[in-house]
Amino acid sequence: MRNTYDLDSLPHPGASSAKDVAYSRYMELARSVEPSATDSVAARPIKTLLIEPNALLREGLRRILAETIYSPSVAVASLEEMGTVAGIDNSAIILIIDASRDHDATCRQTRMLKEGNPSAKVVMLIEEYDLQQVVTAFQAGADAYLKKSISHEVLVKSLDLVMLGEAIFPGAILDLLRERDLQADRAKPAPASEDCHETSLPVKGLSVRETVILRCLMDGDSNKIIARKFDITEATVKVHVKAILRKIQAKNRTQAAIWAASHLPSNQSTPNS
Repeated sequence: MRNTYDLDSLPHPGASSAKDVAYSRYMELARSVEPSATDSVAARPIKTLLIEPNALLREGLRRILAETIYSPSVAVASLEEMGTVAGIDNSAIILIIDASRDHDATCRQTRMLKEGNPSAKVVMLIEEYDLQQVVTAFQAGADAYLKKSISHEVLVKSLDLVMLGEAIFPGAILDLLRERDLQADRAKPAPASEDCHETSLPVKGLSVRETVILRCLMDGDSNKIIARKFDITEATVKVHVKAILRKIQAKNRTQAAIWAASHLPSNQSTPNS
């Protein structure tokens, strides 16, 4: 396995950047499935459906995946071309689909597929990130949201993680979330009190402390950084994060950050408690 992945242009380990959190999380997950955890996935081929309107890219993806357990059983330019695929409603499948041409339609189709077959996995391929589109894809049930510029090694590893129940939303979205928060902050008067315990209102059954920790997840803070901010132990932070994921029904920290972008009111940066 290569030491680095060009996933969303994440920096190499050791770089001083908030993206380190997303990079480290991805690498941790990638290593966790190589090779032992993928043995169960690799026991049999995965029914893979490929939808890519660009004929050259479609053929390239088909050839790359042909050497893996994700060899496409169908490779077409659109869902209309695909027609009826035997077993699509009740078998374990993974759909790799271009979302850059008609993003809204792709999200609608994803939602319909998930409703008919909850076990289906959907991997969206896009050219560039757009915050609202990423949130829409997440809410529609997409399992991965990947740039077409990633390497084939990262693509295959991402498919492995998706089949093991992980959601792959690259770290650049955290920058977009922070930028949206900053823009919203500039557009409103500063609150009279800067105390995060008073200005961060609990939502969806979250406690005040869980709410402000969720904001820290949006900022890409590690457990160690959160512990320092609130003068608590990392073990306590882990307990809070686990409770947050359970309450908002998120699988990981990135999903939690995306959920927070849609549900938490804009707020000033969180000070030390």
